[in-house]
Amino acid sequence: MTLNADDLFMFDTLGYLHLRGALSAAEVSELLTLVEQTRTVDVRQLNADDSRLPHQLNRPVSRMIDAEPRFAQLLDHPAVVPALEASLGTDYRHIDNDLYFTVPGFAGGRWHRGVRAHPTGHVVDGAFICPMVKVFYCLTDVGPGQGEFTVLPGSHKSNFDVDQQRLDLPGQHIFDDVRAGDVIIFNEALIHNGRPNPSDRLRITLIVNFGRADAGPWPGYEPNPATLAAVSERQRRILTPGAPVWREPVLA
Repeated sequence: MTLNADDLFMFDTLGYLHLRGALSAAEVSELLTLVEQTRTVDVRQLNADDSRLPHQLNRPVSRMIDAEPRFAQLLDHPAVVPALEASLGTDYRHIDNDLYFTVPGFAGGRWHRGVRAHPTGHVVDGAFICPMVKVFYCLTDVGPGQGEFTVLPGSHKSNFDVDQQRLDLPGQHIFDDVRAGDVIIFNEALIHNGRPNPSDRLRITLIVNFGRADAGPWPGYEPNPATLAAVSERQRRILTPGAPVWREPVLA
């Protein structure tokens, strides 16, 4: 897959891309099998020490690539590489990764952003300088009232504050027409949230967070040496930190 001029315009203006059908049915099936094999992993045993745990989500398993190195295919999947290289540079790095469940009865999250907004939306001299971009690999259909992911389009370049204690913020985009195999890529400066899930459906998402060449992993997400040995050379480079831990860079 490649990014055309419309894609670049949309990512710059809105701060996200919704790639429909980016994963084949066979890929979705394979990943769901890996999810079933991974979902009951003992996260304490997975981590070298308990100091990592407070930094992780574990809903149900963080560091899924360490738990199952075959998830490393998500680091350089052909559907997402063009967007990652365009927004972060060709030598982008891994920051964190999670197997994430939005369970029935989930009360909803809180609005947040991973990095500060930038006046130009992280574009300087016609090129993206994003410090952090997140990828959601969606493995289940998500319709209205099923714990939908939500963003505030354009908030990666916002200059005014908004009351983030409210659920229904102005101008939000609710991803309530997602199909298994869709991929959502977004600038982490976007204000985003997960809506309540009053349904009886489980939403399964594989989340991988990426940074520029100088990025390090989020604390608690440093890859294991055994994982680095198990993956491809390109995936090993992506997992190899450009810095000891994540720090938001100072942007011009």
